Amino acid sequence: MASVYFTHRYPEAKVIAIEAEASNFSVLARNVQPYPAIVPVHAALWNRDGQISVGGPDPATGASGKWAFVTHEGGPGAKVRAVTMNTLMREMCIQVIDLAKIDIEGAEQEVFEDTRWLTAMGCLMIELHDRFRPGCSEAVESAMRGFVRSQRGETAFYVRKT
Repeated sequence: MASVYFTHRYPEAKVIAIEAEASNFSVLARNVQPYPAIVPVHAALWNRDGQISVGGPDPATGASGKWAFVTHEGGPGAKVRAVTMNTLMREMCIQVIDLAKIDIEGAEQEVFEDTRWLTAMGCLMIELHDRFRPGCSEAVESAMRGFVRSQRGETAFYVRKT
């Protein structure tokens, strides 16, 4: 729904919508079909290109239900393409990211290992998942030096300092 909202709000924008979990991707692809500016990608953001697994979270986190899933290397779960932000930008011919909305269910540590892509970004909105995996907030905070941070509910916003 965020992709459709942003397309209506910014009709000249190219929106790349990445979804790792197969049934969620199916819904995404169906929902964005009428919007040619939205490009759905069945993949997971990660720290390297390849393949990872999508499965349920550690029950100790308290997360459960259809929307509760995590990405991880190896182990049980459906396999999905893993892609770095740098590769995604190259494949989609993206030079500048005005806004990145990221909700990666505990993969923050991996995605924010290589931060070269942040030089192209103006604003980040991200849901942090320390409840799934301690250290997610710390990884993002460390990477986002040079941005001004604010918080609204579960979402952290980072805007490049001018």
